[in-house]
Amino acid sequence: HKTIIDPANVDLVHHLLMFECNPTVVFHDNNLPDGECDDIYRQIQECAGNIATGWGVGGEKIVEFPEIAGYPVGGDFEIKYYMVQMHYNNPKKMSNRRDSSGIRFYLGNELRQHDLGYLTLGTDSNAQFPKSGITVTTAFPHTHLQGSSLWTKIIRDKKAVDYLLNGESYDFNYQFENRFPKPVQLYPGDEFATRCTYNTMNKNEITLGGERTKDEMCLHMFTYYPRMNHFYSYINANSEKAWKQVMNATDPLEDYMKFQQLLRDLKWTPESVRKWQEFYDNAPRLLIGGRAGSYTLEELPEITRIY
Repeated sequence: HKTIIDPANVDLVHHLLMFECNPTVVFHDNNLPDGECDDIYRQIQECAGNIATGWGVGGEKIVEFPEIAGYPVGGDFEIKYYMVQMHYNNPKKMSNRRDSSGIRFYLGNELRQHDLGYLTLGTDSNAQFPKSGITVTTAFPHTHLQGSSLWTKIIRDKKAVDYLLNGESYDFNYQFENRFPKPVQLYPGDEFATRCTYNTMNKNEITLGGERTKDEMCLHMFTYYPRMNHFYSYINANSEKAWKQVMNATDPLEDYMKFQQLLRDLKWTPESVRKWQEFYDNAPRLLIGGRAGSYTLEELPEITRIY
C-alpha cells in the first residue's frame, strides 16, 4: 500500500532504485550478485531495466499508492527477485564513508482492485497499451546536474494534445514524485514525446550520457494501473550505424571506454558545434521497449519533432 525509502546519508546517496528481475532469471540464493554495478553488469542484465520504485535527491521518503491500486508482492506474483541499486556521489573521495539506506514496504490486509506498474519513457515513445487503456497517477522526471527542464507530451492522431507532465523548472536537488490531482487516461495508439533541456554553461568539458552524477540522462517515470507485466520502458538512442558514420570507425561502441575518450578529445569550434547538432537532429534512432531480457528493437529513420 505504501513504501518508505530511507536514504541515510543524503550528502552521499544521490539515487536509490529498486528493480524487478525478469521472472525467468534463476539465481543461487546463497550467492546473489553483489558489488559495483559495472563489475557485475553481465550478472544483473535481467534486472537492470525494470524499475519498481525509486528515490532521488530532495524527494519524499514516503510513497503512498492510490486507494484503488497497490504494488503486488509475493504469493503467485511472477516476480521473485528484486535488485536494489544505490548511486553514490563522493567527489572529494572521502574514505571510510558508511551507509545504511534502504527500502521498507507496508503490506495491506485487503487486495486492491488493480495492480500498479511503472513505465519509463525517454524521448520519442510509442507504447503498446491494453484495449481498455491505462490510468497514470504520478510522474517522476529525472535528469542529472545539467538538466533545467523536462516534459512529456501526449501525441494522439499525430497531434500533441496535452502534457502528461510539464516540468518547466527542474532542479536535480529537488526531485520528487508528482501526484496528479486527477488521474490521466491513456489509450492504445497514443504516442509520447519526452524532451529534456540542459544547461552546460558552467562546464568546460563535454557532458556524456551515463549513470554517474556528472553524466546525463533523460528519463520520465510514471506510476499507472492496471499493470502490464511485460512492459516497463520505451526509450530511444542514436543507432550504432549513425555513430559508426560520424566517428568514421568500424565499431566505436565495441570498446566503450575508448569511445568515451574519442568524444572527450573532440575540439569544439562553431563549425563542429553545427556539425554535431546536425548529427543529433538527423541521426537514425533505435527504439527499445519491453523489459530486461526481452526487449524489442525498432529502427526509425530520424527523431520526430514535437514542440
